[in-house]
Order: sequence, then C-alpha cells, then structure tokens
Amino acid sequence: MLPPLPARQLRAEAGGHADGAFPHHLGLTISHVEWRSEITVRAQAGAAAPGGSVCAVPAELRIRLIHAEHGIRLARELPPGGCLAAEVLAHERRHAEVNRRTLRETATELRGLARGWAQRAETRAPDINAAAVALQQELAQVLEPALERLRVAREAGHAAIDTAEEYRRLSRVCPEDQRRLRAALRGG
Repeated sequence: MLPPLPARQLRAEAGGHADGAFPHHLGLTISHVEWRSEITVRAQAGAAAPGGSVCAVPAELRIRLIHAEHGIRLARELPPGGCLAAEVLAHERRHAEVNRRTLRETATELRGLARGWAQRAETRAPDINAAAVALQQELAQVLEPALERLRVAREAGHAAIDTAEEYRRLSRVCPEDQRRLRAALRGG
C-alpha cells in the first residue's frame, strides 16, 4: 500500500471533478504496465543478398510484461483502521485483481503471438543491427493488438466495479466513519 494522500489530490490523480455526483475519491489503484523485449538476431547462412544486405531471423526472443507500478492509495481523511477504510480498501483490491488478471491473460496471449511470429519472422537489412531494429519494430506491430485488448479489458473491468450503485453503497456504509470523514473533508 502506498502512503495516503488528501482526497482532493486523489481526485486530481484519477482525473475526477469536484462537481460530479461523487466528488470525493477515497481510494485509488495505480497501475502502469510496460512490456520489454530482447531479440538476438542471426544472419541466415548463405543469405547474403546483392548489395551486401543480410537476411536475418530471430535466434532468441525474450518478452517481459510487467506492472512497472501497481499500488493502492487511500485518502488521508479516512478514519484509519476503521470500517470505511476497510470497505474502500476492499473496493480498491477488486481493481487490483482486475489488473493482475488481465496482465496474466495478456502475458499468455503475448507468449503465443511471439512464438508464432518468431517461427516465421525474417528480414533483409544492410547489416545485422539494422535487421534487429526492423525485427523489433515488426514484433511491436504483432503484439500491439493484444496490448490494446488488455487496455480495453481493464477499462471494462474497472467500469464494472465503479458503478453509481457501488459508490452509493460506499457512501452509506459505516455511519460513524462517514460522520468523521465528512468532518475531515470539511476541515474540522
């Protein structure tokens, strides 16, 4: 868990507006996904082309899909250790699970796509370094649709959690903590 921040700051980080139906952000799940690849390229034996270019294929391929950043942050105004903090944390953990699940599913898909691509990939380039760059760019194009599906699946998963009904529920649970929260948000 990340250190708490004021609800106003969480709202700004989430891109929220104070004039919305639910103006306070009491929790935020932060997630940033990155992928990296390393391709070792080899020239095909006897594949020199006219003009001195080389025909190259992937010899080894490594792909990493990771959460470069993944954490939950609660609002400083939440009564610490209370019922409402537990409810908000449970809500944010549902978001974190969407992130983990979609990352796992996408990693499996990327492995399959990369294996299939590596079996048929080859390029001609002036030298082996240029070939490596060309293959890296081709791989990125092959993987991008799966990464876009990851983004869409995450948005849909988060939207299913962040419903008006869920926010109404959170605004009614733990009445004593709600009273303390309102006082803290008013500044006193």
